[in-house]
Amino acid sequence: MRTTRLMGITAALLAASALVAWHGDAAHATAPGGSLQDRDPMKPLQHVVASKTGKFGTIGKDDPSYSDALDAHDLAAALKLVGREGAFKGTVSKLYEERDGDIAILDFDPNYRTALTAILRNANFPKFPDVKTLEGKEILVSGKFVDYRGNAQIELTDPGQIKLVK
Repeated sequence: MRTTRLMGITAALLAASALVAWHGDAAHATAPGGSLQDRDPMKPLQHVVASKTGKFGTIGKDDPSYSDALDAHDLAAALKLVGREGAFKGTVSKLYEERDGDIAILDFDPNYRTALTAILRNANFPKFPDVKTLEGKEILVSGKFVDYRGNAQIELTDPGQIKLVK
C-alpha cells in the first residue's frame, strides 16, 4: 500500500511538472484544481495586433551579411557574442506565443534547446507583420545577443532585424 501511494505521488508530481509551460516558464504552471496561474492580465497575441502594412525585408544567400551570420545551431559561438551585435540564420521551425500575450518566440529547431531563439515582447508586437508567417521559412536575424539563463538569444525590437532569405 505504501509503495502504491508513493507511486501515485510520483506520478502526480510528474504530471504537474509536465504542465509547466514551454521554455520552462514556471509562471504559467497549472495550479491544483486546474486553474491557470499567471502574474499579469491577458494581452492581445501578436497576430491580432500585427502590422497590416509592414513587410519583412529580403536578403540573398550571396550577401556577405548572410555568409557571415552564425548558423542557428551554433550555440557556443553565439554565447561568446553576448552583449555584442551579430546575426544568425536558420529556418523557423515553430512560433511559440505565451497564452497571456507577453512574448512570442521564434524557434529554429523542433527541439528549441538545440538552437538559438529570437524573442519578441508584447510592446513591440504592433511594429511587426504577423510573425507566424515566418514558420518554415529561412530567415536572417540580426541584433544584440543577450543572455537568457545561460543561453544566447536576440530580442527583436524592429522588423528590420528579420530578413527573409531568397
